[in-house]
Amino acid sequence: MANPEDLAILKQGVEQWNKWRWKHDHVWPDLGAADLSGADLWKANFRGSNLSRADLRGANLWNVNLHSANLSWANLFETELTEADLSSVDLCAAVA
Repeated sequence: MANPEDLAILKQGVEQWNKWRWKHDHVWPDLGAADLSGADLWKANFRGSNLSRADLRGANLWNVNLHSANLSWANLFETELTEADLSSVDLCAAVA
């Protein structure tokens, strides 16, 4: 289950999310099982984030930093991942 505080920051928009991430780079956000389907997350910084079981169907993750993120069991059907940093990402049982 996603941390409600982390999810609330993300819902303020990518610009606010990235500012918060820059100030709190030691925090590993928990967005597990969050419904982010269809979200425009262009250039968001999800480095090290928990996105396991997140619903990302149809989301725009173009140029997103997912380095070391946990995307296990995430739904990535029709998700845009062009130029996303997928290095060291856990994609165990992710659906695409």
